[in-house]
Amino acid sequence: MKKITLIAAAALLAAGAAQAQSQATNAIYGEVGYTFAKIKDESVNVTAKPGLIRGIVGWDLHPNVAIEGLFAGGVSDDTVQGVKVKVSRTYGFYVVPKYNVTPEVEIFGRLGYADSKIKASAGNISASSSDSSFSWGLGAKYNFNKQVYGALDYMSYYDKDSTKATGVTLSVGYRF
Repeated sequence: MKKITLIAAAALLAAGAAQAQSQATNAIYGEVGYTFAKIKDESVNVTAKPGLIRGIVGWDLHPNVAIEGLFAGGVSDDTVQGVKVKVSRTYGFYVVPKYNVTPEVEIFGRLGYADSKIKASAGNISASSSDSSFSWGLGAKYNFNKQVYGALDYMSYYDKDSTKATGVTLSVGYRF
């Protein structure tokens, strides 16, 4: 009887280890997307809408929590009142609470920190500025299969003094 109990216990431990290993295979993910950004300076009542390519690398710590690193670079600029505005780069680090509404649909939030560098130029004169701020976002993912998903999110990258930088991103991702 002791042998049967030991064999059953060993089988249950092996099954639990196999399940934990299969869940951990998709713990790392990456995504790339296009961000429709909006930079608004309320002190001079100017709004620019440059475009960015954004990449994210994430790691699922738990089924409902991940951590992410974000990097974005400007791919299109906007000219407002004769001044060309472009986002040189943005990077950030986030904690991501998330919840699966269905097996295909996931909603999530992002809470973290972002640093951005913005360049403005008019004629032969140019200036750039870099600053950081608390950053947050909300979004949803749709799982096409176990590895590939699409996502749509809204992010607030910067909000200090009278300047705000936000964006809506449409992206596609892959779980490794």
